[in-house]
Amino acid sequence: MQQVFRLERTWREHGEAKRTLRYGITSLPADVADADRLLALRRGHWSIENRLHRHKDVNFREDASLIHAGQGPTVMAVLRDAALSLLHRAGIRRIAACLRTHGQYPERAVALVVAPLPTGA
Repeated sequence: MQQVFRLERTWREHGEAKRTLRYGITSLPADVADADRLLALRRGHWSIENRLHRHKDVNFREDASLIHAGQGPTVMAVLRDAALSLLHRAGIRRIAACLRTHGQYPERAVALVVAPLPTGA
């Protein structure tokens, strides 16, 4: 343990002031991670949560999955990640709309899977 920190958050909700206090512990020394850096790291975590996990939870209903036995949950997580990667590589950002379209036109989904990978040039 190198540092202990307190994160105070204030906002207004329905006209009422709200406040939360959170405490944390980190192994990062102060010369590596000052208060601004710790805040950036914390915000970066939520950036990932909002970008990736939200798609998995909302568009693929991952949290509502009834697959709980054996390797099923792991296999489904890999398939969801692969689907999101394919959509992102194709430049698609409106995931929900694209999934609806692919539901109506499955040949478009197949085209994404069999398309050549970008060369990066």
